[in-house]
Amino acid sequence: MSRPIIIFIALLCIPVIHRLYAVINTAQLIQSQPIKHLAIIMDGNRRWAEKRHLAKTAGHKHGTQTVKTLIKFCLKRKIEIVSVYTFSLENFNRSPEEIETIFNLIIDQTDKTLDELKKQGIKLRFVGDLSVAPTKIQKAIKRFEQQTANGTKLLLNVLFCYGGRQEILSAIKHIVQDVKDGKLEQAPTEELFRKYLWTGDIPDPDLIIRTGGLQRLSNFLTYQTTYSELYFTHRLWPEITSEDLGHAVEQYHMRQRNFGH
Repeated sequence: MSRPIIIFIALLCIPVIHRLYAVINTAQLIQSQPIKHLAIIMDGNRRWAEKRHLAKTAGHKHGTQTVKTLIKFCLKRKIEIVSVYTFSLENFNRSPEEIETIFNLIIDQTDKTLDELKKQGIKLRFVGDLSVAPTKIQKAIKRFEQQTANGTKLLLNVLFCYGGRQEILSAIKHIVQDVKDGKLEQAPTEELFRKYLWTGDIPDPDLIIRTGGLQRLSNFLTYQTTYSELYFTHRLWPEITSEDLGHAVEQYHMRQRNFGH
């Protein structure tokens, strides 16, 4: 075999070798810093509908299908916890009609998929100030949580009627009350303070993905996101695929997390 041919073949092999190296390197990074808690700010449902000249409710409904994609992705990647920003306390500024539609959609879609969620081993938990939701919604949430309580494959945190600042204020109020009741005699440590949060029994998110193009957290897990890695995409939530999620996770694994060291 002539030298030019050998050189030509070698040049052809360079991209393959580079890709193989990247795969091996990514696999090593996945092992060294696995994602235990993935959090999603699901933005863009209404804009997705508007682009298609559809009612806003169509965007919200299509967005629930993307949640199913997210669940399958997390189960495949063995991610233990996923938190989704479903309805914020600020969202109460929307029209009563849209709020009612979103509430009913969340309940109806969860009801329809409840058996499948139980088969998949998913534990549902709704996180937020649920007292501001209608009574029928509160009862449905309690039923969903009870029926999926034995799930061990994935904890699905639905941030519903949630606000990060409000969560911190709630924790402070409970601390003050415990001081008054004599249950707490000194200022709480950081570890103790965390236990007063609505998410006090789970680790902070490793990675936060926000869809829709905006680059802010919007009162999402305000206390817990100090060292979370952030990933923003212009793709709207109903457009997100498992490949998009995979790319975000791959980017996460390429980063070096040092937590201030």
